[in-house]
Amino acid sequence: MRTAVTLTTDFGSGSLYVAQLKAAILRAAVPPTLVDIAHDLPPHDIRAAAWLVAQACLTFPPGTLHVVVIDPGVGTARRLVWARIGDQEFLAPDNGVLSWTLRRAPLVACRELEVPPAAAATFHGRDCLAPAAVRILDGGGGESLGPSLADLVRLPWPEPRKTATGIVGEVIHVDAFGNLVTNLPAELWPRLAAAGALHVGGHDIRTLVRTYADAPPGTVVALIGSQGYIEAAVVEGRADVRLAAAAGVPVCVG
Repeated sequence: MRTAVTLTTDFGSGSLYVAQLKAAILRAAVPPTLVDIAHDLPPHDIRAAAWLVAQACLTFPPGTLHVVVIDPGVGTARRLVWARIGDQEFLAPDNGVLSWTLRRAPLVACRELEVPPAAAATFHGRDCLAPAAVRILDGGGGESLGPSLADLVRLPWPEPRKTATGIVGEVIHVDAFGNLVTNLPAELWPRLAAAGALHVGGHDIRTLVRTYADAPPGTVVALIGSQGYIEAAVVEGRADVRLAAAAGVPVCVG
C-alpha cells in the first residue's frame, strides 16, 4: 500500500496554497503521509526545481508518489502529466521540471491529465494534480488518468566541454547554504587536484578539501559535494555571496 506522497512547490513556507494542496490530497480514502521536500524554491524557477526533484525524489522507496508544482504557465496550454520514471511516480506540469530526473532514470510511462472544467485557472496544483493524486491513492492507477504520451518536455542541460584552457562547465545549482554546485562530476577531481585550482567566474579557488572542517571558517574551498559533483563553498559562509555567483556562472578545471 502506498503510504507517502511528497510535495515540492514554490508556494513559500507557511503558504495558504501549501495548506490547500495538502487538504485536497488528504481527501484520499486512506490519507497518506505527506512529506515536504521544499516549498521555498525560487518562484517560477523550473531549472532549480528540476535539479532538486531529481536529487531528492529518486531516493524515496519504490512507488512513492511525488507532486511537483512549479508552474509559471498555469492555466495555459501546457500539459499536466502523470509519469512513472524509474520506480517512482510523478504528477507535475509538463514544462521541463522533470528534465533532470529523466537524465537519471528511464521514462516508463506517462499520461496527460484532463483539466476539470471547474478548476481555477491559477491553481492547477490544488484542482487538478491533487485530485489525480487522490485517484491514484484510492487505487485508480496512473495508467487510468488520461491518454498515453510518447515523451515529456526535456530542457537542455549544459554539459562540461573540453577547450584549449581545460574542461569548462558551469554552476547548475545554489543550495540553501550558498554552496555552488557545478556540473563537473567527481571523476574530474584528480584533474582538479593536479591543476591546483577551480576557476569560478573571475575567481581562482586554490584550497581543495575533503570536507568543510578541513579549512578555517571564511575560507573559499572546492570539494566533492554529497551529490557527486564538484562544488565551491565558503566554510561557515556563503559562496554565492562571496563570489557574487549564481546558476550559469562558468567554471573551469585547467
